[in-house]
Amino acid sequence: MDLLDNEKYIYDHDPHKIIDILNDFPKQFKKAEKIVRESELGYKKKFKNALILGIGNSANVAYRLIGSININELKLPIIFCSKSTIPLWVNEDTLVIAVSYSGNTVEVVKAVDNVLKLSTGVTVITTGGKLEEKAANNKNIRLVKYEAHIPSRMSVGYIYTLLVGVLYRAGAIHICNAEDSCPLGLDWNDIEDAMFKYSKKLNPSVGTYNNIAKRTAVNLYQNIPVIYGCTKLTEVVSYRLKSQICLSSKNFAHFGTIPEIDHDEIVAWEMSPELRAKYFVVFIIDKEDMKKRLDIVKGIFIEKRIRFEEIVLEGKDNSSKVFCGILLADWISIYLAILNKVDPFSTNLLDLIKNRLAQSKIG
Repeated sequence: MDLLDNEKYIYDHDPHKIIDILNDFPKQFKKAEKIVRESELGYKKKFKNALILGIGNSANVAYRLIGSININELKLPIIFCSKSTIPLWVNEDTLVIAVSYSGNTVEVVKAVDNVLKLSTGVTVITTGGKLEEKAANNKNIRLVKYEAHIPSRMSVGYIYTLLVGVLYRAGAIHICNAEDSCPLGLDWNDIEDAMFKYSKKLNPSVGTYNNIAKRTAVNLYQNIPVIYGCTKLTEVVSYRLKSQICLSSKNFAHFGTIPEIDHDEIVAWEMSPELRAKYFVVFIIDKEDMKKRLDIVKGIFIEKRIRFEEIVLEGKDNSSKVFCGILLADWISIYLAILNKVDPFSTNLLDLIKNRLAQSKIG
């Protein structure tokens, strides 16, 4: 659409400079790895399982990334918990990691309190807040602090890197090719370079015809997006795109995975043509992933006249693909916000819920 080919219009309608934050996103990984190198994380015992306490976009994405990047080999069961109540199996043999950007997330703070009642240690990843205060007064809390003056949903690079660093130091994961110069198995200079190069194809100066982020935003405009991934790798990007469309674009979106949808959700597409016309499907794929199954699903969509497009992740390896995919998801959500004439920074309803939760003291 013409609006997305007007570079000045795009920047004028990004009053909180989310685009500048996104342009700096590739730098997060090296900064976080430096924190890992300098942190005193001497774990003296062997754990039998791990529990990650977190909630929201970045924590969820970081957790999904751990299992999608093939150099990370899980040595223990690692469970993600987004509630204030903790599983009954948690004990002194459990590695507990709490992730909260602000350090004030109600559910995470209460979950940490519940863990501490068991005399079990907790490692906290945060920028400050109540969790930092608790760490200063409790020897059972290890603090991993980072500085980032950005919206919490834009901090996934920090959280992923710090989370992997803690898991690795605690013996919960094995990282292939880990060495002193590359402790987390990835050369962040290469990742950063790949992301910066890819971002140049997506920025506002590139016209809609040659810009996949803008073209996808145009396709999703005034529709209900449905995002489907096919593997762990594409599932992460699909989830990120769904979440960012909800948060930045103020547009409801749905997310699912193949083959899971083939066993239940596919039947819902028998809805009336009038309802189907309200949806637009995006398949996030990695070249030949599940090609036969995907072709069958696409064939059904063509028969049912369901509109869709494919996005093939770019990159020389799966690490580059998934991080560039997250970058693409964020650009799409910003351009869709511009089309929707909303501020991609604001999260008014989310803030309202947080305030009411704080007032009512609900966990």
